[in-house]
Amino acid sequence: MKRALFASDYDGTLCRGGRIDEDTIAAAARFHAQGGLFGVCSGRDPGTLKAELAQFGLVCDFLIMMNGARIEADGSCLREITLQEYDCVLPLLRERTQFFAIIGNGMAYLSECDPKSEIPQGDQAFVQAIRRTYRLMPRPEDLSVAYQISCRTENDSAAVALADELHTHGLCAYPNCEYVDIVPAGVGKAEAVDAVREHYRLPVHAVWTAGDGRNDMEMLSRFSGFAMMQAEDCVKQAAGRTADSVGRALEHIIMEEQK
Repeated sequence: MKRALFASDYDGTLCRGGRIDEDTIAAAARFHAQGGLFGVCSGRDPGTLKAELAQFGLVCDFLIMMNGARIEADGSCLREITLQEYDCVLPLLRERTQFFAIIGNGMAYLSECDPKSEIPQGDQAFVQAIRRTYRLMPRPEDLSVAYQISCRTENDSAAVALADELHTHGLCAYPNCEYVDIVPAGVGKAEAVDAVREHYRLPVHAVWTAGDGRNDMEMLSRFSGFAMMQAEDCVKQAAGRTADSVGRALEHIIMEEQK
């Protein structure tokens, strides 16, 4: 197989229903064994993402986390960018979200969950993972640095509306289902995948991606992309092709690169 790089979104793409299916794990191992470079490109923070990946024994050559605010390749940090001047939107987040988490270096701030909202089980698991993984600070200003703010809104439409409003404050925000991720200016999945591509000195046509959300669209359109079957039409259009799992996408790439 010609050398290729595959970057997969995590939640809803690589991991669905809280698990990575065995066929996908096996396909990733075959892809890796034939010289492919496999990694995750996620809005997730390092703590919760690495803890979950360790459960499945999935080998990753690179990890793009917090939408590109931190990139690790071959076990070392390729880059890390901090979030600046976000204090002005904290009142807005308290008003418009069910909860939000500010992720720092080994520390985090977690806002109080809205008592009027029924937090789904998956979101409760995210909150619990933040509590387990990070040292929680009582106030946002207690964080020495911040990399990303993950906000849980009421629904998809509320997430899109909040992201649009955050843009008016000069912040970079990506809606993803009910969540909005606020990241450092200029940070995004497509740009991060390109940084990994340059690190491995690969041409653009050797890069493949997979995703299911709006924050994946630029990544899917810039490189050869697969949208998951459950993705919105706009995401499928950005990718140009679909797959019902990352495993199926990897099998397609293995066959394509062997020609």
